[in-house]
Amino acid sequence: MRAWTVRGGQHGEFEAVALERGMAVLGWEELPDISTVATIEQLTDVMRQAYEGYSSRRIHNWSHQLWRFAHVMQIGDLVVMPRKFKPIIAIGRLTGVYEYQNTAATTYRHIRQVTWLNTAVERAAVRGDLRDSMGSLLTVSELRERDAVERVASLAKTGTDPGYSGDVPPPADPGELKREVDEAGTRQLSVRDLIGLWNWQRRTSDAIEAIDQGLDHLGLTVEPHFTEVQLGDLVTVSSVDSEESQEDQGEYTDSLRQWGAGVAQDAAARRDPTWRIGNLSLPKSVVCVEAQEPLGRAISLMVGNEYSQLPVVDQHRRLVGIVTWESIAQANFRHLQPRNVGGAMLANPRTCRESEEVFPRINDIYKYGFLIVVDGENIVTSILTAADLAAELRNRVQPFTVLEEIERRLRRVVGILSTEDLRGSFRRGDPRARSALSASDLTLGNYSFLIDDDARWAKLA
Repeated sequence: MRAWTVRGGQHGEFEAVALERGMAVLGWEELPDISTVATIEQLTDVMRQAYEGYSSRRIHNWSHQLWRFAHVMQIGDLVVMPRKFKPIIAIGRLTGVYEYQNTAATTYRHIRQVTWLNTAVERAAVRGDLRDSMGSLLTVSELRERDAVERVASLAKTGTDPGYSGDVPPPADPGELKREVDEAGTRQLSVRDLIGLWNWQRRTSDAIEAIDQGLDHLGLTVEPHFTEVQLGDLVTVSSVDSEESQEDQGEYTDSLRQWGAGVAQDAAARRDPTWRIGNLSLPKSVVCVEAQEPLGRAISLMVGNEYSQLPVVDQHRRLVGIVTWESIAQANFRHLQPRNVGGAMLANPRTCRESEEVFPRINDIYKYGFLIVVDGENIVTSILTAADLAAELRNRVQPFTVLEEIERRLRRVVGILSTEDLRGSFRRGDPRARSALSASDLTLGNYSFLIDDDARWAKLA
């Protein structure tokens, strides 16, 4: 058994008929019956004739989606239909082969029969990795990694996602990544594994540019972009059409907003080395409490772990408030003596997204002491405290302060040398030598030349 995402139209226009009539529906109304098409190459030719003038990337993309729908998806497979304007998803089981309804409305002639098992699974119940896969911009894509099939089955039966722990081996090389995306529609992997496909280990400016160019050459896109999150975080790779219409771009942005995958950015913006919240080393396991829990438990967690605050969430880890030492004290000061967390909770705490820039939010961190990091469903993913930010600043600033101290000590040591000695640290003919009057006129590059002279070295003792 396999699991597939089949979206209900660009604007959700097929969702109602799909649920009412028990079927999965595709558009591409200009395309004729493809039930007798024997290969993906033949389907591509048919698609190219029906949509003459469209880019080869778009034809390639569409053909692979239609091929999955008509010939790869099997009876018994699970079908997931994310609702466009509702925070729920519908899950069903495929019960029929591909059909072409030539008497139906032209907008939904390509169909497959589905028995819907659960039409109101809360999107917030789906763990972030699986939700990101379901949020692919493709109409038809497979959900196959990280125990996706078992998790979709659990969501259909119980409304809960058991999640996944462990690693999934990455593709062998960029070509294998492309083949996997063509086959399934998407491929999830960690940022570390993604950049490793191009033999990079760090996200330097050269690495970012090379990987962006490599992805573009393969016709692939990554959401969220690999510069916006941590090395161990997952990103979703899918096919991209370089000639998307303005309407498609609007759909693209709306889909990202719906699924919390960040904000659409062009290639130049993605190479921008902006310091974003997702780039920080944030904890990925955040201790939370629910409003109905005893306040004593929250206090025990805060004391035992030396926390100053705890996010308050619902059953799906959606943020509903925050409990802090200050909020507990205020509740007691008002003689409320709350028994549960909700009685000492502050509503509407300050939040942020991983894609946001760090510096514009520093004032909030300074004022409130923390920011709760949430995704598009308002689910708590991390927490950023003033202590975290201070540690991050220390790690980033310390190398520069160490270099500054090294240079200060070097200047003090070589200060005993004459002006003639100092000028000897420049290459022959360098015009800067004439303006060197003291050690403060030297750069770090001068010192190796300065001491690579027996007479000067002896003077330094």
